[in-house]
Amino acid sequence: MSASTDRSSSRPINWTVTAVVFFAGSVLLWADRTNFSVAAAAWAKEFGWTPATIGMMLSAFSLGYLILQPVGGWIADKAGARRTLAASMAGWSLWVLLTPIAPAVLWLTATFRVLLGVFEAPYIPASVAAVARAIPSVTRRGRFSAFVQSGAQLGPAAGVFFAGVILSTTGSATYIFLIFGLVGLVGAAAWWSYARNFDDPVPHGAHAETDEAKERAAQAPVPNRLLIASPALWPFYIGYFALPYCQYLFLTWLPQYLSHYRHIPLVQASALSALPFLVAFLASNFTGWAMDWLAAAGWTKGGFHRKLFVGLGAAIYAVTTLIAATTESNTLAVIMIIIANAGLSFYVVPFWTTCTDIAPNQTGTLGGVMNFFGIVGATLSPYGTGLIAQATGAFVAPLVLAVVIMLVASTTMILLFRYRPLSELVAQPLPAAKLAAKT
Repeated sequence: MSASTDRSSSRPINWTVTAVVFFAGSVLLWADRTNFSVAAAAWAKEFGWTPATIGMMLSAFSLGYLILQPVGGWIADKAGARRTLAASMAGWSLWVLLTPIAPAVLWLTATFRVLLGVFEAPYIPASVAAVARAIPSVTRRGRFSAFVQSGAQLGPAAGVFFAGVILSTTGSATYIFLIFGLVGLVGAAAWWSYARNFDDPVPHGAHAETDEAKERAAQAPVPNRLLIASPALWPFYIGYFALPYCQYLFLTWLPQYLSHYRHIPLVQASALSALPFLVAFLASNFTGWAMDWLAAAGWTKGGFHRKLFVGLGAAIYAVTTLIAATTESNTLAVIMIIIANAGLSFYVVPFWTTCTDIAPNQTGTLGGVMNFFGIVGATLSPYGTGLIAQATGAFVAPLVLAVVIMLVASTTMILLFRYRPLSELVAQPLPAAKLAAKT
């Protein structure tokens, strides 16, 4: 069914309203992922969870998210932004609400985390698909893409901060999930009561009449199988793999790292855990505006306006994470982690914006496939980090491994990914000989 087949198809929803709501939903989505890390630190003391058990619980979310990611992107393209936003938010909020039923029953808690991931899967592809269709200009798309995505940086800050406040106020991790889950259900209902009267956002006025807008609207989607089968896209996916791997290490382990390995009190650790993501929120929006400035200045050849920030973000993350891993100073470690998260923001925005560039009518599906490979990294990261930390008794080795993964992946993307429309890219995969020559 088309996203425009209801009675309101002649009334596109206001794009500014949609962007703000997608941003707010993204904040909640990421908060609901990360608040579990605060609860897990409390439950570890109450129920004797080992680092490996915590890692398993944290990775359970990524399993559900991973399985549904490509399908979620396809749903976002087919169902449209309004419907996907409402259904996804209502679904994941229900499983957040049910999470604290029996924390001592590990399989049940893990099941709720898996289902949380399943219902969050279509949300981010839907947000970038909305940007791709509503904002045809390459000189404006970066800032809007960065804004709706920047909830991914502010959300973790909200998740760990408010979870810490709720835990310290009530003394029970159960209330974390009750409060967050009810907020999501109310938000989904409020959005749909408004959005059901409209159609999905589209370009307006002169923005819809430009040659660029008409060319993007005319681009036909490629067969979905080529999104996986085409070697030309593999460097893009390899590059993105590193982002969730490194990001989820911070998202899931930062409170535990600061409290257990840096010996900072848990409530204080929760507050400190929010700081890196607040800085990352600012860095994300700066990246969007900077990419638009480069595009307006004509620095788009070969995707320079995107790849520049991939390289910059990777370099910042690598240097600061190595310092954080090896310093004896808690203060310096926290400062370096804050800067490292800013580097991850520089790194991530170009990937999602590239999806809107090269696949204007298939952004959700391409973003879903890209995120599938990324969530493989996110799934491996929490559990693998727990195992390595438990085996070594320290957090140095997991952080160094993350740096190596980031440097290899970013170099692969920058050197081997060709920035072209999707139909051209998958039709002419990069020959093996050229791959060998470039490496």
